[in-house]
Amino acid sequence: MDMYSTSLPGKPENVADARNWLDGLLRCQPAGDRPVPDDTRATAVLLLSELATNALHHSRSGDGGAYNVRLCLAAGALRVEVEDDGPLGCQVPEQRAASPDDESGRGLALVAAFADAWGPCRVGRGAYFLLYWQDRTAPPLPRRRRGRSYADGNPFAPPRRADGGDARM
Repeated sequence: MDMYSTSLPGKPENVADARNWLDGLLRCQPAGDRPVPDDTRATAVLLLSELATNALHHSRSGDGGAYNVRLCLAAGALRVEVEDDGPLGCQVPEQRAASPDDESGRGLALVAAFADAWGPCRVGRGAYFLLYWQDRTAPPLPRRRRGRSYADGNPFAPPRRADGGDARM
């Protein structure tokens, strides 16, 4: 398993830096002996963006703080953690229902919809998500059998008469 991490200042413009960091790593680093599939990489970048934004808005990381992003990469799986500077008050990340007119409140719903697993970090400061993917190597095609004569069942061989001659007219 390969592990990577970065620390970023708690400013909104640094969420793009977090996305670019993760996207660059997932483009360059294979997971095992295979590259991370493009759709998995795009999903990971989207979900990181949501967790990093949550760290800025709902923790002490926002105003002059910082947050850490960690990536654990293994064959067929990745885990991304966003560790923040601790909650504002005693909040723990939880999914809430946003009304159609709300301009925010859908981040954890997206994480829950697209991640294979997610939740608060063990230390209670931040959140993580897991993504899994299958090996997309196509199985080998079955081998073709050698053609057979009409007598063996080849429908493309010309028919024969009982005396062995060609039955064509």
